[in-house]
Amino acid sequence: MTKRRLTFTLVVIVLLAMVALPVAAQSYPNPGVGSTYTELVNKSATDDATAQLTYYDTTGGVHQGPQRTVPANGSIMIDPDSVQLPQNFQGAGVVSSNQPLASVVKTAWTGGPGDGFQMAYYSGVSQGSSKICFPSLFKIPPSIYASFTVQNTGTGPADIQITYFSRDGNNEGQFTDTIPAGAQHTYDLSSPGGAVPNLTDPWDGSAVVEVTNGQTVAGVGVVYQQGRTATYNAPDCAGASGATTLVVPSQYRQATTDGRWLLFSALNIQNLEGSEAHVTLEYTPRDASINPSKTVNITIPPYSAAGLNTRNGGDMPSDFFDDLGATWDGSVTITSDKAVVANVITQWWRSSGKESGYYAAPNTQTTSSTFYVPGVRRIKENGAWKEFSAVIVQNLTSSNNTITTKFYDRNGNLKLTRTDTLAPGAAIGYNTKNGGSLDPTVFEPLGDNFEGHAVITGNGAIGVVLNGISKSPMAGSATTNGIPE
Repeated sequence: MTKRRLTFTLVVIVLLAMVALPVAAQSYPNPGVGSTYTELVNKSATDDATAQLTYYDTTGGVHQGPQRTVPANGSIMIDPDSVQLPQNFQGAGVVSSNQPLASVVKTAWTGGPGDGFQMAYYSGVSQGSSKICFPSLFKIPPSIYASFTVQNTGTGPADIQITYFSRDGNNEGQFTDTIPAGAQHTYDLSSPGGAVPNLTDPWDGSAVVEVTNGQTVAGVGVVYQQGRTATYNAPDCAGASGATTLVVPSQYRQATTDGRWLLFSALNIQNLEGSEAHVTLEYTPRDASINPSKTVNITIPPYSAAGLNTRNGGDMPSDFFDDLGATWDGSVTITSDKAVVANVITQWWRSSGKESGYYAAPNTQTTSSTFYVPGVRRIKENGAWKEFSAVIVQNLTSSNNTITTKFYDRNGNLKLTRTDTLAPGAAIGYNTKNGGSLDPTVFEPLGDNFEGHAVITGNGAIGVVLNGISKSPMAGSATTNGIPE
C-alpha cells in the first residue's frame, strides 16, 4: 500500500507553558497555554483515506497516535483530547495515509494576559527542504518576541546550521544543532543559549536554517505579541538565487470614517543574497473602479529584510500608503532581481489592540492551478456568528483566469460551486459571513453549521490563502496558505 507522509510541527501545551514561564519575569508577553487542532482533508474523490498519526518527542522517541478514517472528498478535525499522548508531551507529528491528504493546524491559546483573541494557523507540508527561512523574527520587550520550530522530516539525524540576520543585514552569528529523525527543536529568541544568540533588544530580523548532512527539515515561526500569538510556515529557500516573483493574495487598508482601524496589512521581505535586491511591488485592488493601484520600488541590502505596513508605512514614511484610502483591499505582486522570500501579515484591530495572522508569500515558480483549503467554516448559534472563513484567490497569470471553487462538508458532500473570472493579477475573496467580493446570500447553501473545506481550480496558476475568524469558544483570527495539488 502506498504511504504518503504529511508532516506538521506541533506546538503543544507543555512547550508553550515552558516558553512562557521564564520570559514572564523578563517582561515579555506570556502566550498562555496552547491546544492544537489538526484538520485533515482527503484529496481523493472516490476512496476513503485511512490516516495514522505518529508523534515524535524532542529526542526522536515514537508515540503512536490515533487512526482515523477520512471520507472521500471529506475532512475531519482531530482535537488535542483524542491524540493519546502522555502528559507533558512536546514534539512533532506525521500523518501516514493510503490517500493524499491536505492539512491545516490551528492552535488556540488560553490563560495568558490577552483578551481571549488568541488563535493561529499554519499548513501541513508534504515534504521538507534542505534550506528554510524565517523572514519575521522579533525580540522587542515588553510587547513582542518570536520563536521558531524546526522539524526533521528526513530518515536520520539532521545536522543544521542557523544564521541570524538583523533587519539591517548584520550577521548576528551562526549556530549548529542536531535534530533526531522525526523530532523538532524550538529556538526561543527571548531565551538565549544553545543555538539562540543573545540578541540586543529591541531587535527584529530573520534567520536561515540549512541542513548540512543531506536530511530535510520543515519549520514554523511563532510570534507572540501583547498576549496574542501567530504562526507561519517557513518558506522553502533551497537553491534560491536570481530573479524572483512572489505573490500576495490578500492585502488590506481599512478604517472607519472616524479613523478607527479595522484591518490592515504588512509585508516582511527577506533578501537571501549577498548583494542589493531591487524590488518592485504592484498593489492591485480587487475593485479598480473604487480603489487605486500603487507601484512601490525599494532596495533591500544584502541578507537584510524590509517591512512595509499599509497603516503606518513600516520602513517607509508613516503616510506612505495614505493614497490607497481607507477602504482598500486587494493583492500584491513582488518582483525582485535577487532571491527573496516574504511573510504576509494581516492585522485585525480589536478593541484592545492588534491581532495578527501570518502566511508565506507564494513563489510563482512553485505555484499550482489547484489548491485545497481545509478548515472552512460558517457557523451561527441562535442567530449570532461563532465562526466563519474567507478564502482569498489571486490570478497569477497574464490573462483572464476562470476560477472554480467547490465547498465540501465533512462527509464529502458538495454544498456549493462558484465560477468567477479574474483579470491578470487580480484577487477575489469568498467570505462565508459577508460574501467578501460577492453578495452574502451566495453562501447561504452552506447553512449555519458548516464545517468542511474548499477546492479551488483555475485555468492557470493561482495563489490561495485562508483567513479564519472564531468568536467562541476559541476566539481569534488566523491566516495561512492554501495547499497546492
